[in-house]
Amino acid sequence: MKYLKYIGVFFLFFLSSCEEVIDVDLETGDSTIVIDAEILWEKGTDGNLQTIRISRMTDYYNPEPPKVSGAQVYIENSRGDLFTFNESDETGVYVCDHFLPQLNNTYTLEVTVGDHVFSASETLIPVPEINRVEQDYVNGFSGDKNFEVSIFYNDPENQTNFYLTHFKAQVLQYPEYILADDDFFNGNEIENNFSDEDLEVGDTVEIIHRGVSEQFYNYMNLVLETTSSNPFATPPANIRGNIINQNNPEEYVLGYFRLCEANHLLYNLEEE
Repeated sequence: MKYLKYIGVFFLFFLSSCEEVIDVDLETGDSTIVIDAEILWEKGTDGNLQTIRISRMTDYYNPEPPKVSGAQVYIENSRGDLFTFNESDETGVYVCDHFLPQLNNTYTLEVTVGDHVFSASETLIPVPEINRVEQDYVNGFSGDKNFEVSIFYNDPENQTNFYLTHFKAQVLQYPEYILADDDFFNGNEIENNFSDEDLEVGDTVEIIHRGVSEQFYNYMNLVLETTSSNPFATPPANIRGNIINQNNPEEYVLGYFRLCEANHLLYNLEEE
């Protein structure tokens, strides 16, 4: 038995000595510009304060993408009003405190980084009011009862509408994004819901419900499909947004310029 014990110790030592950290020599990522430009007009606010973030792609081992400083950023509406975004104290974050949102108005974004000019145009899409928020218990994959939170809103008649809702909670690593259209619900009440096995009584669920354009709906549908519903993962290069490099249209940038009216609310889970 003593002999077998020594053999076992030697075997464990041998296995542990075989462990070796291997650094994979990956190619360095290119410096593609990433423009996060969402104009979000929350109902009940003037929408004057808006933010645009600009960064670059980086290599795999860099946890923090480099921010782009010194860019010139502005948005122009269809009447020719110009809204300048100035760089804040936080590098790569550009802020405008006098933006004027108008539903169904077309806006053009222009970003200049060095010698390159990037631009995109979009329309500010309205969103219906949320009628109510409900909670329920539903059966999860394991058979246990999970909390489910649902929002309800009336889709306008005789219109083609698209929606993006995200649910955010402390138990989630990333927000849960849900896309919806009115193909089968035109003019009727629509329900969007979210559930998670880790939700508990007292948890707060943050809900942002947007009206979006058909083009952005299609873009987000591809992004969520190819990144396993994690919109913060870098989408494949063949998913092109609406931002164009005016110096070279074939040289793409990542990101999508979108303008959305939105409902924003917090819901606290209660005991059933």
